[in-house]
Amino acid sequence: MTFTRRLFAGLVAASLALPGIATAADTTLRFAHVVREGDPAFIAAEAFAEKLAELSEGRIEVKMFPAGQLGNNRKLFTQIQSGAVDMTFTPFNMLSDIVPEFATITGGYMFESQAHQRAVLDSPEMGGAWADTLLEKGGLRILSSFFYGTRNVTTKETPVRSPADLAGLKLRAVPNAMSLATVTGLGAAPTPVAWPETFQALRQGIVDGQENPIPVLHAAKFYEVQKYLIKTGHQMSALPFLIRESTWQGMSEADQMAVMQAAAHGQAVAEETMVTFTETLEADLIDRGMEIIELTDEEVDVFRTSVREKVAADFDGSVLPAGLIDQIHAMIE
Repeated sequence: MTFTRRLFAGLVAASLALPGIATAADTTLRFAHVVREGDPAFIAAEAFAEKLAELSEGRIEVKMFPAGQLGNNRKLFTQIQSGAVDMTFTPFNMLSDIVPEFATITGGYMFESQAHQRAVLDSPEMGGAWADTLLEKGGLRILSSFFYGTRNVTTKETPVRSPADLAGLKLRAVPNAMSLATVTGLGAAPTPVAWPETFQALRQGIVDGQENPIPVLHAAKFYEVQKYLIKTGHQMSALPFLIRESTWQGMSEADQMAVMQAAAHGQAVAEETMVTFTETLEADLIDRGMEIIELTDEEVDVFRTSVREKVAADFDGSVLPAGLIDQIHAMIE
């Protein structure tokens, strides 16, 4: 049993222990995602499926297609829109193709805490209104969303303490405008690479580094191809449980309620797992040979200023309504 599987077993095994269900399923939901076993999002998807089987008394079965079996996030986004799959985790920055304001959810140094991000997502005037627009324009319903950790930079050979240290380095970036702006603000050259190809890109030197939360990079085994973990804390990630609206409308009210409750359960499992893994896996990364670079407050401030200036220049008043970024920053004051 792997390190993360042992850790997860002690955390949520009780929530996933279900009685045998003999009833044949009336509905099958095709749920595709890109994450692998050991990742908190993978664990959340499994928790969702188990809880839904319990709550629906076997009426609903979830057929999983994990680890990019059906393609990367961009392909899965297309597939849920076309109806090839019923559910997926589409990152908020990709949902910004339909609702531009969703780009803020993963904006560089946009939030000071998980609670700050949650306040924006739960705000009727912000996250609530954006979700309504996604439903209206995209036919996609957000069931729930979960905190997916704080992103940090890793590099193969370069210890980093300032944007100047990243100059000339190619950092794997999610292929969307907000991620590209954030990585540019950090000082690196952003290089889009699809998630399933990231490990090989790091191994082969196509990119020099990447940026992800600790549990995500641990599950992906990046410690095999990266030396330094720099605690930039530059971006807070969140992922939504997303379902196609036509699938949703084909369910009874009782089954819709079961799906909502299962998604809320998956959210809770994901967030508890993410927090626990973040606290424990850092030591395991050190044991596996990674060097952790803790930045001073002053050093983080330099990164914060650089990233926020780049994000504002690229988004404020053009992609996003003028003043929205400042409004989000002010929500913690």
